[in-house]
Amino acid sequence: MRSFAFAVFDIDNSILDRFPLDVVTDLSGLGWRLKLSTLEGDVTDTITKVVQEKQSVGLTINLIGRGYEKFTILSQWLQKYSAPNVALALEYNDGVQVRYIEGKVTELKKTEKDEFDNLSCAATFTPTTPFFLNIEQSIRFTFSSVGKSYSFKYPYCYGKNVVENNQINNPYLAPVPVTVTLYGPISEPVVQLLDEDGNAYNTVGFPGVSLQTGQHIVINSSTKKIYFFDGAEYVDYSAKTDPSGDTFLFAERGINTISVNLDTANQGTLVGSWRQYGL
Repeated sequence: MRSFAFAVFDIDNSILDRFPLDVVTDLSGLGWRLKLSTLEGDVTDTITKVVQEKQSVGLTINLIGRGYEKFTILSQWLQKYSAPNVALALEYNDGVQVRYIEGKVTELKKTEKDEFDNLSCAATFTPTTPFFLNIEQSIRFTFSSVGKSYSFKYPYCYGKNVVENNQINNPYLAPVPVTVTLYGPISEPVVQLLDEDGNAYNTVGFPGVSLQTGQHIVINSSTKKIYFFDGAEYVDYSAKTDPSGDTFLFAERGINTISVNLDTANQGTLVGSWRQYGL
C-alpha cells in the first residue's frame, strides 16, 4: 500500500527522525523530466548532455481526527527541521520500494476541519535531489587477523578478514554519492573507487591522521561534509583530506569497486552506503 512520511538524515545518512503522514492525496511531481543539451543540425540534432530536472512535489496531507492538533504538531516538527543544514526528505513507499527525495516543505496550507474532525492541507515539497534509494550499511570491510590484503586492483582480503558487497552498480545517468564511516585503528586511511578494469579514479586520503580505537571519520559525499569523532564529539574534517586527491566519493555510471588500505597494521573497519538516484 502506498504511504508517505517526512524523514531526517543523520551525518552518516542513517535516518535520525521520521514523521509518518496519515493519508496523502492529490499528488503531482512524482514522475520525471529530462533536459537535453543539443547541437542542432540540418536534419538531426546531436545530444551533448542529458540531465534530470528537479520538479516540485505537490500533495494534500489529510490529518485524520484531531485535525488542528495534528496540524500544530506537524508544523512544529517541520519548523524544527527547516534549517538549511538539516537533511530533510520526503519518503515515498509505492508498495514496491521506498524512495526518498531531499529538500524542504516550502508551503503548507491550512483549511478548516470537517465535521469528522479531519483537516486537509495542501503542501509543496521543493526538492534539492532526484528521488533515490538509500542503500544503507551494505558495504563492509573488516580486518581482524594477520593475513593478506589486496586493496587496489584486487580489492579482496584473506584469512579472517571480511569484505561484503564492495561493488556499487550505478545505472543512473550521473555519478552517485557514496558515504563511508572509517573506524580505527587505522593510520593515514585511504579510500578509493575503482572502475571495471581495477583502475582507481577517485581517491580520498588523510595524510598524517591516525584513528585510534573508539574514533572514526565519516565521509558524507551527499552533503559534502567530513566529520571526525574523537571519542567525545564530532569535528569538521572537510579540510583534512590529501590536497593531491579528492575530497568526496562519487561512483561513476557502471560497476564500481570500493577499497580501503586495511592491513596487518591497520585493523579497522569501513562501513559504507550510497544513494542510488533514479528517474
